[in-house]
Amino acid sequence: MTSALSRAMQLADEIDECPLGNCGPSDDPEKQYAYTAGFRDMAKRFVAAVKRIGDPDLSSTVAHLDTSPASITDAHDLRAELFVAIDALKEAAQDPNYAANVASNAAFLNTDLIIKLKAVRGARLDTTKLVKMCEELNDAYARGNYISSALLLRAIINHVPPVFGVSTFSEVVAHAGRSVKAILARLNDEARPIADLHAHCLMRATEHVPTKNQLEPYKAAFEVLINEVHVSLSADNA
Repeated sequence: MTSALSRAMQLADEIDECPLGNCGPSDDPEKQYAYTAGFRDMAKRFVAAVKRIGDPDLSSTVAHLDTSPASITDAHDLRAELFVAIDALKEAAQDPNYAANVASNAAFLNTDLIIKLKAVRGARLDTTKLVKMCEELNDAYARGNYISSALLLRAIINHVPPVFGVSTFSEVVAHAGRSVKAILARLNDEARPIADLHAHCLMRATEHVPTKNQLEPYKAAFEVLINEVHVSLSADNA
């Protein structure tokens, strides 16, 4: 069990055992404040610990929660919502392969490719920013921050065309070999519009946010793209 998972499990038990039921809307205001503030701190620590585990599915169960209850009633509502995440956490922790599965599920881009990009030497282009964006994409995706993930995915697509001697990603797709073209076209024709939707859509009366399901289908195509970037840059040393 990882330290983050262990800490989340510990905090889950504290939430489960918290005597929040001893305080209600009819109690003294100072008592209500004390219980609400204490539970707020506990909830914030639990949500942070869950996100540190790096499981995007688990992170999504807490991403929408308001961990700053304004009243004892809000605190009771928050506790009920936290029990959904706690049940999912305890169920996941029973799997002996959970940590290994998280490592595979949490990364949008295989970390081995990031390591390879870092190791590129003598290339005509600097990979520092690309590496940083890929690391931040993995971090955002693992924490269930899918708006950030979508925007970083688009930023990387816009960043890499000079590696292939062109200035736009549409040109990258157009000049790609037959076996790669259809794969990269998915990033340009499908993944980019999703990011554009969340980047440019003005505020409306009813909103929706991106989910893991909107981004996950493009993991394979993105990995192919970054692998092609690595191949091209490595050829500079050939």
